[in-house]
Amino acid sequence: MIEGLEEILTPGWSGRRIPKACILGLGLIGGSWAGALHLSGWEVFAVDREKASLDEAVSRGWVQAGWTEMPQFLEVDLVVLALPLQVLAKGFDQLVGRIPKGAIVTDVGSIKTEICRQALIIGSVDFYFVGGHPMAGSERSGFGVSDPNLFRGYPYVLTPEADCPQQVVKKLVEVVQGFGAVVVFREPIVHDVEVAMVSHLPHLLAVALTLAAQDASQGGGAALELAGRSFRELTRIADSSPGMWKEIIVRNSDAILGGLTLWEQRIKELKECLQQGDGEAIAEAFRKAHAVRGCLT
Repeated sequence: MIEGLEEILTPGWSGRRIPKACILGLGLIGGSWAGALHLSGWEVFAVDREKASLDEAVSRGWVQAGWTEMPQFLEVDLVVLALPLQVLAKGFDQLVGRIPKGAIVTDVGSIKTEICRQALIIGSVDFYFVGGHPMAGSERSGFGVSDPNLFRGYPYVLTPEADCPQQVVKKLVEVVQGFGAVVVFREPIVHDVEVAMVSHLPHLLAVALTLAAQDASQGGGAALELAGRSFRELTRIADSSPGMWKEIIVRNSDAILGGLTLWEQRIKELKECLQQGDGEAIAEAFRKAHAVRGCLT
């Protein structure tokens, strides 16, 4: 037991009872959190406006009970805010006075600067907030496609504030690592810049490539009829939720625009190689890209 843990955290964190969690929002990520916590031995509860999702979560055995409206009080140790970005602030509002002193709250939002700022504004002395973002997902959405192993093997970013007690951060790290995820720490603003390049920008590029292929097909080439594995894999994420990605891209637009500038410069260089017929320069670009991808774990 961590020294002093009983004084700052709820009983489930120190082993005095089975740990309990509540997931707010049973979409792909929230549902996967519910399943992963269940497999880790937690008692899990959920709040979601879709009763069908709650019923399915209960039938799978991942959730003990669920509500379509926020209860007056949740006797839990952990709350996971898995809500759409545009309503996350309301999620913070709903927690004030409704969870025990010493509970830990985390989120799964794709941008962190705005969310962490909201948490500080609405923040309470009664619970601890640690921002989070799993770098795992799917072009599909909804509880029906949630998977307890979704996070396994992928980075999971945590963005704790400097004054957050280390005991708190350590306990959340242990939970996430228990899912098989690889915990990575970032400052919120750094997270937003980096994730713009490796997550948000790829979604825009997938959309652009898909639409460009359609344009080529309209010219009489019927390019889409020839689409094989490479095109399908590159454009898979263009099938992602338009409503969700509208919010993400607009809210992180500055960082994404910076990423687009870098990408445009690389495209310009490759275009110049083509115009000059410089095959060796193109081959060298491939070699450099191979080396960069070799750094992926």
